[in-house]
Amino acid sequence: MGRLIEYLLELVVVLIVGRLLGGTLRHFFGAATLHMPDGSPRTRKERSRPQTVRGEMVRDPVCRMFVATELSHRLEWRGQTLHFCSKECLEAYRKTAAAAG
Repeated sequence: MGRLIEYLLELVVVLIVGRLLGGTLRHFFGAATLHMPDGSPRTRKERSRPQTVRGEMVRDPVCRMFVATELSHRLEWRGQTLHFCSKECLEAYRKTAAAAG
């Protein structure tokens, strides 16, 4: 019976030390902040959240996927601006447009 009490006390000590160590590590590594250009601090959690994309949604002429004009790869072609979701789609369009003349 004495051994069981010893094990339980050791377990309690290990749990307490683990919690203290975890809190200390979180304090040093988990709450890192980044100061934004406007001076406001942001934590790692806030930085990992997806940012809201603004702008008009247009369709990529190659893969037909919708892309925000704010994020798109652009190409001026015959007086109009075409928007592409990726560099690959942009290059594919350039190749087909060059072949077509």
